[in-house]
Order: sequence, then structure tokens, then C-alpha cells
Amino acid sequence: MTHTLSLKDLAILSIKDPALAARELIALKLDRGTLWTGLFLMVVLNTLLHSLTNILVPGPSPLPGVFDVPAIYLMFVGGGLVLIVLMVFWTGRTFGGTGQMEDVMVVLVWLQFLRVIVQAAALLLLLTIPVLSMLLVLAAGFIGLWMLVHFVNEAHGFGSLGKSAGVLVAAFVGMVVGVSILLSLIGVSAVGAGYV
Repeated sequence: MTHTLSLKDLAILSIKDPALAARELIALKLDRGTLWTGLFLMVVLNTLLHSLTNILVPGPSPLPGVFDVPAIYLMFVGGGLVLIVLMVFWTGRTFGGTGQMEDVMVVLVWLQFLRVIVQAAALLLLLTIPVLSMLLVLAAGFIGLWMLVHFVNEAHGFGSLGKSAGVLVAAFVGMVVGVSILLSLIGVSAVGAGYV
């Protein structure tokens, strides 16, 4: 049962059987206020890790210099995550999904929590064994994508990983447009890569 799973157990389950993990998360029936709070917490932690990385490992960044300002980075990441939630929810509904906003939010917030853990581990490895840090980030990227497809499939009740993947592609295109608008609003004229 969901309430018997620790965070560690749920994290392991998310890797071994992401579909079951998603069902466990959805079964928690967390309210929207709690989920938005969780999302904001992930944004804050992501920003803190980004800033800490800049301090401990100074050097050229793939992001424009404006993102070295924590407040701007926080707004960018926060806006990006909100767009991800909205795009995955509405695109999924367009594709015939039946999931509620809370269903989509809980799996995406959980995925962001796992990403923050990976970020922290990658930073630690970057300071000690840089090669392992790169391998961890690469592996986490592939595993995270595999988990995301399963999470969205369960959240929207598709019963089809292909349809779930289609939703993510369509949502990503919409998100890139949204992020471009967001970047123009905060004064960044051009970025080489979209938010991931």
C-alpha cells in the first residue's frame, strides 16, 4: 500500500516499475494546494543547487549570464515547470486522457524531486569524481525520460506508451513556445537550448 512506502522505496520502485510507482503516487490523492507547494519547493531547491554549483565549480555556463542571478533563474525554472504541468495536462486531455490536474501534478512533482536528488549527487561527484558525475547525469536523463513516459501514461489513463510519448512531444513543442515568450519577458533575447 502507498502509505507503507518510504521515499527511498518509492524512488527505487520508480526506477524498477514506474507505472506502479505512478499509481501509488496518484492513490495518495494529494490536494492541489499541497502539490503547488511541493512544486515551488522543488523550484527553490533546484535554484539553490544551481547557485551552489556556480560557487563551488565556477566556469563557463551553457546558460546566458543572466541566469547567474538566482531570482531570475528561480523565475525561469518555476515558469518552465508550471508550463510543463499545464502542457502535459491539457495536451493529454486533447489526446483523450482522463487524468485530473492533481494526477499529472503528483507524478511531475515527484519526478522533479528525484531530479533534485540526482542534481545533488551529481554536484558531489563533480567535486570528487567528475567522470562519474557526467555518467550519472547521462544515465539519469535516459531513465528519467523512461519514467516520464510511464508516469504520463498512468496519470492520463492512456494504456498506451506510444500515445503518452506523443503527448510529451506535443507538450514539449508547446512548452518551447511558452518558454520563448517567458524568456522575452525577462529580457533574454536568445538561448541556444530549450528548457528540459
